[in-house]
Amino acid sequence: MKINYTLCESCRIRPVEKSEPLEEGMPPYRLCEKCHERLINYALRPLEFFNLAAIHGHSYFLHDDFYDFDTGEATQPKTAVEEPDRFPFPDLHAIKTNLEKATDFACVQYFTSSEVIELLKKFDKKAILNYIKFKVDYNRSINYKAFEIAAQVLASYAADWVREQWNNQHENELLDFAPALAACLPFNEAFAIVTTEIEGSPQKSFADNSSALLYFRSGQTLDWLENVKDRIINVSSIWGVLVAASMFDWPRAKKWLEEGRPLSLIALDALLYCTTTGNRHNQSLWLLEHPPTLLKPVEPEDMVNTITTYLKKDNAPRSKETAKQIIDNLASTARQ
Repeated sequence: MKINYTLCESCRIRPVEKSEPLEEGMPPYRLCEKCHERLINYALRPLEFFNLAAIHGHSYFLHDDFYDFDTGEATQPKTAVEEPDRFPFPDLHAIKTNLEKATDFACVQYFTSSEVIELLKKFDKKAILNYIKFKVDYNRSINYKAFEIAAQVLASYAADWVREQWNNQHENELLDFAPALAACLPFNEAFAIVTTEIEGSPQKSFADNSSALLYFRSGQTLDWLENVKDRIINVSSIWGVLVAASMFDWPRAKKWLEEGRPLSLIALDALLYCTTTGNRHNQSLWLLEHPPTLLKPVEPEDMVNTITTYLKKDNAPRSKETAKQIIDNLASTARQ
């Protein structure tokens, strides 16, 4: 909801009496004395938590260690929560016709539900864009949620705003921007922006920043990866997830296995993810939400033979264990 600058951001009743940054580098919380005390004691009432999280996002004092994001309940209060029932968490169905409250609801959810996204799609795009602009202008720390809404609800309608925001980006914001860049801008423009930014990353953040390419789900990511393979020093699971999500096919897998490390290790991880069905225990949230499929597969026996041949030149424990799981997956599929 639009903010009255003279009132506490939490209760929205009492005047602002405290305006100080409680977290380094973050915009200040603007609170009355009582809400300030409740905040630092992790004892906000549900509606107060909702109001603050809609502005400040999931910052330290509003972390999921301390509050249930679906109910606003304080889970580790240092003092008693005063009359929580008098300040209930908003009911989505009760606010479904209110664009600003529904948008705030999306910002408070840790993982924005498909129900909320479908609800927001019913509102006027211009009105939604104006409201998320207002929210980001008031407090930039909510931008990751605004970009998510732009990506899933507004798409190309928000292109000019996303470009403007990117031109004024802050340090280390690529992963916040990635969903909106991929969904709101033309593919070639967005892909060039993201890959250029990744390539300019220091080595310590190169792999993490490469995860921004997940949102493109494109085979061009695999071409790019071949060009930057020399920068891949430690082959973490990040790379396998990215490849599995990027139109990975058997011809590419075979080529990478023949080429050797690091691409061969990445290919093994991606093959494991693409051949797993059912329980994806210990796999990433992205794979749980977007189960990948290996494109252009050949007969399981031929894939097994290729993988077995690879192990003759790379029989490290990691390679053998991953290969065993892939072969088990292929055998399971063949029996079905």
